[in-house]
Amino acid sequence: MTIYDRINADYKAILEKSDPVGQLKFLQDKMKDKRMDMHGEAFPTFAKPYFVDENDRPQIADATLKMISSINKIGDAFFKEGKFQKQIRLKGRTADLAKVDAGYPGHQIMNRLDVFFQTNTKDLKFLEFNCGDPSGMGWNDNMIEIFLELPAVKELQKKYNLRPDWLVKSHEKKLLKKYRQFCELKGVKPEAKPNVAFVCWRDSTILGDFLSFVDYYKSLGYNAIFADPRDFDYDGKVASVKGLPIPLLYRDAIDDFIKDEFWGDCQPIIQAYRDHNVCFVNPVSAASGDFKSLLEILSDPQYEAIFTPEERQAHKKYIPWTRTLMEIKTDFHGKQVDLVEFVRTNRDKLVLKPNDGYGGFGVLIGNVSAQSDWEAQIHKSLAENIVYTVQEFVSIPVDEFPIVENDQFKGFLNRNVNINFWSHDGEFAGAFNRAAQGSLINVHQGGGLVPVFFVSDKK
Repeated sequence: MTIYDRINADYKAILEKSDPVGQLKFLQDKMKDKRMDMHGEAFPTFAKPYFVDENDRPQIADATLKMISSINKIGDAFFKEGKFQKQIRLKGRTADLAKVDAGYPGHQIMNRLDVFFQTNTKDLKFLEFNCGDPSGMGWNDNMIEIFLELPAVKELQKKYNLRPDWLVKSHEKKLLKKYRQFCELKGVKPEAKPNVAFVCWRDSTILGDFLSFVDYYKSLGYNAIFADPRDFDYDGKVASVKGLPIPLLYRDAIDDFIKDEFWGDCQPIIQAYRDHNVCFVNPVSAASGDFKSLLEILSDPQYEAIFTPEERQAHKKYIPWTRTLMEIKTDFHGKQVDLVEFVRTNRDKLVLKPNDGYGGFGVLIGNVSAQSDWEAQIHKSLAENIVYTVQEFVSIPVDEFPIVENDQFKGFLNRNVNINFWSHDGEFAGAFNRAAQGSLINVHQGGGLVPVFFVSDKK
């Protein structure tokens, strides 16, 4: 029996002997105290963390490193050489700002990678990348803190080592690294603890996530503030908020800057970014890594020349077959196929995704979709020039979670799971996990979020 099987069985026995309903309420009350809610509703979660064998960490870290290295190479080829226009469809204000050199190395700084990981077989597949404006690090650290107070988790720790990854703590080290690189290239002396702003729309659903950064950085002695993108002033040299100079900021969604309702009022901070007078993380060029068709570049042999042999090996092992949907002939595991006809007639093997989608919206999973809906989506994509990506279906991992409905404990029931690997400046920083009853596993689609603990036996 694997450690994964043992720890899940032990946790199940511990929780069932206690008060599952009360422990879930404890979690939800604590999460509410930490501003974790979705439009006033309780943040979706389960009274059980997700466990991963500590021995799996080297594989996960190496795979993450190879993916981010590859995505950065794709970004360089796109911006410097004009390659991959078919897959990377930046447009409008985002495309314009993505051309701005952020003033430090790399496009991909703080990233979240969506993964299916079969804990018993160790099979790992990257499904898509969230590079431009990923969120959830503050939520993750809040959840770790709360889960470690859960009576069932405390009891489990008597037998097992539980290793959490505190993402905001890791974030601080890498954010300061980019700031120092920015100052070095600009030829100015970096401050030991610069003023730092954490920036998102003041009415954003992830406001609590960003306020967690402010709290943590303040605890370290930073003059850290929250700011809406419209709060900035700029005198041509210094960006500021209410008179406080801001040489460094970490942002949420670029949409909070560029949508029509924000754009005019955001020009001070936008101009400071263009003038290289603020260290802006993530850079807007990170959006080049958001497109679902990026995995086509990693899974189609015609593109492999830009990658190292080690990266190519990782792609073959960890990337499912992916193509941009269009009228072409292409390779499917060594067989030449007419792509559109192949997609139309092989629904059960495939998934259709909007190339620039998010939150699971617009995704069609072939084996749970009607053929008529499948064909209608293909027709719409081609007729209206809406870019879709087609990806080979990957078996969805399953785990048991304690289910509470209407204040009644229904037992441990299977839920589909999707683990998210976080990368900070290319290095694996930690993970959290989402679980849902359906095949679309996303908080926006009603999924629950739980922290990940890497586990080992106590000696």
